[in-house]
Amino acid sequence: MKRHNIKKTVIWALMFTPFVIFILPILVGLILTHPKRRKTEETPADYGLAYDEVEFKSDFQAVTLRGWWIPSKIPTTNTVITAHGYTDERSQKTIQSLRLIQKLHDTNVNVLMFDFRNSGKSGGRSTGIGYYEQHDLSAAVDFVLKSKGQSSVILLGWSMGAATSLLVGSRHPFVKGVIADSPFHDLQTYLEENLNVWSKLPKKPFTPIIIQSMKHLLRIDPKTVSPILEVQKGHNTSYLLIHGKNDERVPFTSSQLILAQIPKESDKTIWLTDYGHITSYQEEPIEYEQKILEFIKNTFTSDEEEH
Repeated sequence: MKRHNIKKTVIWALMFTPFVIFILPILVGLILTHPKRRKTEETPADYGLAYDEVEFKSDFQAVTLRGWWIPSKIPTTNTVITAHGYTDERSQKTIQSLRLIQKLHDTNVNVLMFDFRNSGKSGGRSTGIGYYEQHDLSAAVDFVLKSKGQSSVILLGWSMGAATSLLVGSRHPFVKGVIADSPFHDLQTYLEENLNVWSKLPKKPFTPIIIQSMKHLLRIDPKTVSPILEVQKGHNTSYLLIHGKNDERVPFTSSQLILAQIPKESDKTIWLTDYGHITSYQEEPIEYEQKILEFIKNTFTSDEEEH
């Protein structure tokens, strides 16, 4: 009887092992790139801000993106575009971004807040952790330039949105500044070292299998999502990096590595706080607002003086 039970156990183990080693990490990869959409529970109206619902097409796969256009009280051609984090949506209620936007609005800038694909009310079914989103953000920049008649843009992003802002802001000639709160410096490296934080699976052997499944099933190539390489091209771009030294999701050293690669002729600043992943605003709202507002004012003023 014992021998029979041992045999059954071995058979079940042989049948179950391929699932654990190969199929499970593929399923995890699909889940990570198809997160559940978070509902938008706040609007600019909750903060006394007038806004219009807008939509435009991404320049990759023509996905429809939707957002809010929050016009300045005084006509201006300066716009701040926000970029939300992974699994979040345009309002980012958890970090109270609309409260920050209310402060920005008082400085007379236009603001565009929108949902990346597969987020909020935008179209699309896959999240690319920056791979797809860089096309979405680039389309948002083009939208405010062409459809709203803007001439200067600052990107303000958190986490995945911060990394995406660095990618787009360093390339686009009309993006004058990038504010990046808690960005990763290189997606391939980040996933290799930190994917287990999200997957809840051991690094070996699961992380390499998940990365390969993302690459081959979804055509997401992490090696092409590298803020640390793109910032080297941003000679006319100003940068403000913000990162918590107790960030357990994206190590603060990512921002330090990015800072070191920004050209010397670019205006660049880093603010390291004592907090966690994108929690600096909740913990230090006054100082956070001051640094953001000062950066925006100086960047737009400098651009106007050059022209």
